[in-house]
Amino acid sequence: MDEYSNKFYKKQLETVQKNLVANGFKNTVIFEDTNSMVDYVTSLIGTGKKIGIGGSQSVRLSGLLENLKSKGNEIITHTHDMNVQTRRNVWLAAQQADFYLASPQAVTFDGELIFLDAYGNRVSAIIFGPSKVLLICGRNKLVKDIETGIWRSRNIAAVKNNIRLGRENPCVKTGKCENCNSQQRICNILVVLHKKPAFTEYEIMLVNQELGY
Repeated sequence: MDEYSNKFYKKQLETVQKNLVANGFKNTVIFEDTNSMVDYVTSLIGTGKKIGIGGSQSVRLSGLLENLKSKGNEIITHTHDMNVQTRRNVWLAAQQADFYLASPQAVTFDGELIFLDAYGNRVSAIIFGPSKVLLICGRNKLVKDIETGIWRSRNIAAVKNNIRLGRENPCVKTGKCENCNSQQRICNILVVLHKKPAFTEYEIMLVNQELGY
């Protein structure tokens, strides 16, 4: 990406940062690249902590989890071979962690955060429970408004995740949301954070690179 495009996206990220702060998310930081974000979060969390995470590809693709594990932190997350009860136990433990890592599917220029979930474990955790919620957002998640953010969540993020998970939902065949009734559907719960919830502590990392879905 050329330097002028980077400067263009930096201006957009600064607008989003200003509005997130105005919406109560005071700890919102911009990073020029993924590596600097990973170094910052690793230093912020330190060692010997319990860290919950859902299925965030922004977090997993960044290399952050490997760094955190190397510092002696415990990662609490589900795996695909777990039965329902085991998953529930892991999700509940993740909600009580020292830190919870997640990524929104979209962030509006007005500083609103959009999350689309399959089961509710992630959106529950980002609203209330963990000691601190860390939200990581690449510049590819920026959208003009909530309507566009919901469209992006359903037609880009969800379709890519369906492909990744091997779900046989209609969107995998057409490349766009079909608002299906499939039992494997992952677009079940929509949460928008218009303002910061009063009793949850957040830190938001805006990254001037494409990251995740």
